[in-house]
Amino acid sequence: MCGIAGLFVPRNATPPDVDLGAMLARLGHRGPDGTGVWAADDRRFRAGFARLAIIDVAGGDQPLINDRHVLTGNGEIYNYLELRAALAAEGEQFSTSGDMEPILGLAARQGPDFLHQLNGMFALALFDRRDHSLLLARDRLGIKPLYWARLPGGAILYASEATALFASGLIRADLDETAIQPYLTHGYIPHPQTLYRGVNKLGPGSRLQVSAEGDIHEDVWWQPHAASDLPADAGEAAEEIDRLIGDAVRLQLRSDVPVGALLSGGVDSGLVVARAAEHAGGPLRTFTVSFEGAAYDEAPVAAEVAARYGADHSRLSLSQTSILDHLAHLAWHNDEPLADAALLPNDLIHRELSKELRVVLNGTGGDEIFAGYMRYFPTGIEQRYGMLPDILRRCLVEPVVGLADPMRAWQLARTDLFQRNRGAYVHAHSTYFPEPMLRWIGNRHPVNAPAHVRLAEAFGGNGQAAGLAADIGSYLVDNLLTLLDRTSMAWSVEGRVPLLDHRLVEAALALPEDQRTPGGEPKGIERALARKYLPASVTDAPKQGFASPVPIWIRSGLGDLARRMLTRPAALDRGYWTAEGVDHLLADPDRHGHRVYALLILELTILSQIDQGLSSAPGSLQDLMDAA
Repeated sequence: MCGIAGLFVPRNATPPDVDLGAMLARLGHRGPDGTGVWAADDRRFRAGFARLAIIDVAGGDQPLINDRHVLTGNGEIYNYLELRAALAAEGEQFSTSGDMEPILGLAARQGPDFLHQLNGMFALALFDRRDHSLLLARDRLGIKPLYWARLPGGAILYASEATALFASGLIRADLDETAIQPYLTHGYIPHPQTLYRGVNKLGPGSRLQVSAEGDIHEDVWWQPHAASDLPADAGEAAEEIDRLIGDAVRLQLRSDVPVGALLSGGVDSGLVVARAAEHAGGPLRTFTVSFEGAAYDEAPVAAEVAARYGADHSRLSLSQTSILDHLAHLAWHNDEPLADAALLPNDLIHRELSKELRVVLNGTGGDEIFAGYMRYFPTGIEQRYGMLPDILRRCLVEPVVGLADPMRAWQLARTDLFQRNRGAYVHAHSTYFPEPMLRWIGNRHPVNAPAHVRLAEAFGGNGQAAGLAADIGSYLVDNLLTLLDRTSMAWSVEGRVPLLDHRLVEAALALPEDQRTPGGEPKGIERALARKYLPASVTDAPKQGFASPVPIWIRSGLGDLARRMLTRPAALDRGYWTAEGVDHLLADPDRHGHRVYALLILELTILSQIDQGLSSAPGSLQDLMDAA
């Protein structure tokens, strides 16, 4: 786990001066264990690396260089031992014991298709010295980030975080206002767009190839799809899912530093811990987090699981720290706006974990591959409303309801999406600002189709799996995995996600709906498998979603700050909300607090990254506002 940065210049272009040292300094939290740089003699390729030492601690420095390639890689290649053995059998020589070096041998033999041999989380930059070409690539699920920008003259600038690009001295952070509307509807900015004009996020499972002449070819080398070899028999299919979970955990325990696991009271993390205990070779270190005053404390159930597997278990008790003490730091560190209020608790968790460990397994991804959210199922009201004749619903009920309550009419109208457009249905049940809500806050900008629609169509069909694939390619990568990457790497902790092993994802997407969620039970197959490993207090408990503290924050001072920030002339002049619209939202924190928070995070990100261009986190929210 590290940070990478670099500059590629076509042969016919003049190399600009790049401050690679400043770029690496901006990525220092991702790699506190040292830096490495390499520059071509003609200075048309320069690469930098900030290291967090996990595998081959003493000898795994980068860039990795041979007579043809220069490689920098962020992340981990979990099947590196198997790859090294296969290459060694063909006569390949190695200079390190690390996980990234096999890529050099694979690339020489297979070209860009070597990516299909990798099992891991990674963002790679591979320079071909012979052809003077560059390959940028991101892992299948997008667990590790990679940003890039094309400069005048055709040069390509890239880095693990967007703000490292601005530290180069070659581009500046300019607001791309066309990113605001997608942010408002999704709660994040779907790839490849970013908040910054001219800056792109390389998508999950994507690669960017740049020729010596500067020609760019970007393609998708993997996308969510159903495995073709899952057994047709339901029992055998369940056994294969169980086997893949175990093997994914086994691979992701590979490390030359201690590995621990976050353990909640849920099925996902419980399964990860149970399977990790089989391969850990000793007591696994596990951690549960309790927040003082929380309505639900999962610590007792987590302790029961930890005791079953003889884990070295710790309970971290955290206070309900005021959001005002952390919001400026979060907005700056996250690079881009993220409306998920879980950002703060996750930041606090990883801050505490960093005092104990560098590598932590967690259960991210279980809901997306096994259908754990209710948005994958029609609601009871929708099922009953859908029984009315179509002409009655469209021509009478919805127009009449819309006269008094446009939002209610919109909710009724989304009923049809479940059968007609599963991607749109999933988005409609997770959007922050539906179109009626946008109009209510004074937003008159056009609303484009959500990312989910394109992704569901790419998967094919209109069943439950299409909705899962849509979330995997949007919400999972641009929200959950971004949140995990930023909050863990801010404290130099590597977060690993065994349930997102691509083999398991493909197998889960191949399950028929009645096997994945029998009887309409969310995560039914996962719960059934978990009964072999976990107590009934876990497997039979209702899902405990994240209880948002935002309404409390709004009433405890955040609301007044939000009104000040969101009604500044600079904020209102963009035309995405009005002062009256902000007051509408603040009047009902229980219903709209999360929307106020979404707007505030956006404004604070613009203020810290664009208007002020801060090179380090502001000391406090007041410092940030005083400078506005």
